[in-house]
Amino acid sequence: MIEGITINNFRGIHTCKIDGLSQVNLFFGKNNCGKSSLLEAVFLVCGQSNPLLPASINAMRTYNRISEQDIRYFFYKMDISREISISTYGGQERHLAISAFQQMSNVDVNSISTELLHQYGLKMRFSTNEGEYNSEVQYDTHDPNKIEQKSQVDSRYVEKLKCMYLSPRYDSNASLEGLQNIYLNKDEEFLAAALKLLEPAAKDPVFIENVMLVDVGLSQRIPINLMGDGIRKIVSFLTSIYACRGGVVLFDELSNGFHHSVMKPMWDIVIRAAVKNDVQVFATTHDEDSIRGFQQAAFDFSNEKGKEVASGFKLQKIKDDELKEYRFSINQIGYAMEQEMEIR
Repeated sequence: MIEGITINNFRGIHTCKIDGLSQVNLFFGKNNCGKSSLLEAVFLVCGQSNPLLPASINAMRTYNRISEQDIRYFFYKMDISREISISTYGGQERHLAISAFQQMSNVDVNSISTELLHQYGLKMRFSTNEGEYNSEVQYDTHDPNKIEQKSQVDSRYVEKLKCMYLSPRYDSNASLEGLQNIYLNKDEEFLAAALKLLEPAAKDPVFIENVMLVDVGLSQRIPINLMGDGIRKIVSFLTSIYACRGGVVLFDELSNGFHHSVMKPMWDIVIRAAVKNDVQVFATTHDEDSIRGFQQAAFDFSNEKGKEVASGFKLQKIKDDELKEYRFSINQIGYAMEQEMEIR
């Protein structure tokens, strides 16, 4: 399990250090304080051998450009002279450094030519307890009509950690691998309970020909894909957790699209599924009802099982763009809300 993380020079984060991570972690704070960037940093270090991930996280923000200028957006203050570094410690000790490179085209550097750089890209230098490795992605713009992409991955390294990132714009079509795992492990009750949160008539989910079907009281079962966004999203939570058994799942703005009345049972299902499948969860929200539901579900779980598995973290930008965390235990969140203290 990741017990702590440090981040330097990534997006709008100059520096950040977070300690005391639990199995289920909820991050909250003001808009644009760095919550999504924190999740993206975790995603990058969990897939540190893949040099294409930086472009992928931009695509999850619906930004698909990858020009030389766009490379700079990964770096703090767009300064590519400052190397990005992300490290985790605890049961998962990883170190990732990302640097940018540029190669001049075959032009006279003493001329006044304004011809653009032809080649640029990112180098990934990463390590675990098993050793140090390198990979890179290079973009070539010799052809003005397209950008060619070439990647090199260190063949000595085999990634063992599974990780999934669900953005607020995540396509919530259920993961086939996750659904298969649920049925193989006879855990359909998690799906049934999740469906009833938003559709009380839903029952008896089945998996036929790579499609999940559910009984909602009609003459025949209907595909989950044809049901509401909320139902598809909560099923995607569970299938992602099952697909990443022993790994990490990241939920950005987890509570988007849900009514306040389902927050507590939704969190109850997420927490129990994470513990059952040994998955570490990182989630963000700016919604007070989601924080309250998280606290209530985690409190009930700790009373039932005799152990705490969840923590909350308020994120705040302080001077020099340091992302500061304020850790809250479940009891501290409950007390703050009872006293009507503002913790978001």
